[in-house]
Amino acid sequence: MWGDFEAIPEHSMAAEQGEEVKSVLQQGGFLGRDTERLFPYGIYTIPEISMIGKTEEQLTAEKVPYEVGIANYKELAKGQMLGGMDGFLKLIFSTEDFRILGVHAIGEGATEIVHIGQVVMAAGGSVHYFVDAVFNFPTLAEAYNVAAHNGLKNMGINV
Repeated sequence: MWGDFEAIPEHSMAAEQGEEVKSVLQQGGFLGRDTERLFPYGIYTIPEISMIGKTEEQLTAEKVPYEVGIANYKELAKGQMLGGMDGFLKLIFSTEDFRILGVHAIGEGATEIVHIGQVVMAAGGSVHYFVDAVFNFPTLAEAYNVAAHNGLKNMGINV
């Protein structure tokens, strides 16, 4: 038998979160995380669509300077293995401090790979993380490295 053995899977997550809050409060601290703004969205269509963080339209309206890096799935070894399929990953990052402001993906596995960006965003990480990180090869996660290089190249920064 495979899968979650809880009668209602949400109960195990709620219990874990409750234990975390209890532990932090007993130590007199606070969680100090703003995870609500980092809520991922997923549309389970063909192709899948997923995003987290800000859109270019929002950042433009807020007058936040940003740059975009894009990785097309056809640029990835895994994309070629899957038939050179359509799809892409878009990183949006600050041109001031290079923090990741948004991640958008369309294509196979989009609702899975968006969580890599979610973790880096939650940690306040920058586009440089994806340049320096080592990814399993071949995977769709490699799109983060390609998109990071693309975005920095768009700024005239060669890494």
